[in-house]
Amino acid sequence: MGISLSPEERQELFGTHGEAVLATRGPGGTPLPLPVWYVVLHGEIFVRTPSRAKRLRHIAQDPAVGFLVHDGVRWSELRGVLHTAKAEIVSDAGTVTAVRRALAERFADRLPPPLPGPVAERYDDSVILRVAPLREPVSWDNRKIRV
Repeated sequence: MGISLSPEERQELFGTHGEAVLATRGPGGTPLPLPVWYVVLHGEIFVRTPSRAKRLRHIAQDPAVGFLVHDGVRWSELRGVLHTAKAEIVSDAGTVTAVRRALAERFADRLPPPLPGPVAERYDDSVILRVAPLREPVSWDNRKIRV
């Protein structure tokens, strides 16, 4: 038995965690990994980002991204799923509304109190990205290793 996660285990990991790392390619192909909150709706991965975020410029130049969900503290507990994917801005108003609602519900207990004006404006003016996997993900679960 390998240490890869089964489809059910991958789904469980995605369902219990809301944090991921989204890596875009910056100037010269430099990887730029940043944390994001995400939701999965109808089997699709979505994130929200400020409309002026540099990652949107990076995605416009090269939509290839890495999307990593992981957990564990000790080496023997580490598990994760890494998608090689394509990111695209969602323009469908119904999907945008559904994703915003799902994000607000999922992270209601983690949202800060009202943000100061300029900060609130930056986040109010945001876009939704769809992270579309290009192939089967790479996954691992070190808990399956017999040491």
